Amino acid sequence: MNRRILTAIALLLTAFPAAAAGPRLGLQARAGLNVADFSASAEGLNLSTRLGFHAAVAVPLSFGAIGVQPELMYMRNTLKVNGQKVKMSNVELPVLFTLRLLGPLSVFAGPAFALSDCSYYRIDGERREFGNAKPTLTYMAGAAVRLNHLVLDCRFNGAFNKTENYFEGVYPRIKSYQLLFSVGYAF
Repeated sequence: MNRRILTAIALLLTAFPAAAAGPRLGLQARAGLNVADFSASAEGLNLSTRLGFHAAVAVPLSFGAIGVQPELMYMRNTLKVNGQKVKMSNVELPVLFTLRLLGPLSVFAGPAFALSDCSYYRIDGERREFGNAKPTLTYMAGAAVRLNHLVLDCRFNGAFNKTENYFEGVYPRIKSYQLLFSVGYAF
């Protein structure tokens, strides 16, 4: 049998006895920094990113070692396209499936749905739309450590496909990835 399948079965067998304890609902608030990477398909565009920030509220529902964690997350980034600042902000709804491994350590993965996306730049005081910074569906995966009420979270947010954008007569297709680090409080 494949080693991955055996590992998955072993993890599930250790999670089911802990799930008998019953469901537990929680609340978390987190904030942190994110580093984004963007790649464009159009020639002649020079892309560079800056450090961004994010804030989230999560409602984890756990059944012992396994659980689901819906979140509401706001992210803000700045992308420079040929030296021009593009301000990007979006609101996402990640739905993460969690597995607690060793006491305070848990891993998670799941889809993230874009609820709102606003990306624009200004030239001579005029606001111009850039297009969606991220696709409507992305994925998140990562790990978190919970020490009493303190939550330390690190995750990767990736895109399945590219977005259609506009910048001064050029229509680049952009693919994005983000690495998010946050600190939070579990109520």
